[in-house]
Amino acid sequence: MDAQIDKKSLDLRAADWIRNTILSGGFALGQKLTEIALAEQIGLSRSTVRTAMQRLAGEGFLVQLPYTGWEVMSLSPEDAWELHTLRTSLEGMAARLAAERIDNTGRQALTKAMERLRKAVAGPDPREIAEADLNMHKTVVSVANHRRLASLYTLVSGPTLLYILSTNRMMERPEAILPEHEALTDAILAGDADLAGRLAKVHVGHHGRRLGAVLGKRA
Repeated sequence: MDAQIDKKSLDLRAADWIRNTILSGGFALGQKLTEIALAEQIGLSRSTVRTAMQRLAGEGFLVQLPYTGWEVMSLSPEDAWELHTLRTSLEGMAARLAAERIDNTGRQALTKAMERLRKAVAGPDPREIAEADLNMHKTVVSVANHRRLASLYTLVSGPTLLYILSTNRMMERPEAILPEHEALTDAILAGDADLAGRLAKVHVGHHGRRLGAVLGKRA
């Protein structure tokens, strides 16, 4: 039993190391990775690293390529379009349901998530801002209290974090992301389902189209 726990711990630690390296820019988007090189770099067995990479593939950070190995997810104009159209549907529905179904626990969670975002924006760390931003969106999904919707959103959370990092970097002032999040929070807290759903769709769609346009110019 102890050996199994230790092995699982190593898998998780390896996944954390690879994920952190991707988010910090140590591995570029679209970069090819191999189990052998990562095992040597991390200092763990290939089987442990393989399990970690499979976990990250499930989170959307890595893509397994037939016969050739692994690749860090990319953000092409098509990727940006797919993510923002999917998120528009999921988050529009989540915001509407959250406004309809929010309770005292949900109010506290949403208020706390908004405060975390405000504090992050006041600091210098882009990753902390992106993680607080994603946490805000995940909290809305959680407050919606829709198990299958939450499960679907989990599948896009990894790519969404990289997506948010990319869109936030285009902002000259980090605090510029606050008004849209505050308006969405206020609508949900007020129980205005129509407004909440509309604001969520506009927010995700606007930033998705903007990122897609920038990526299109780079292509």
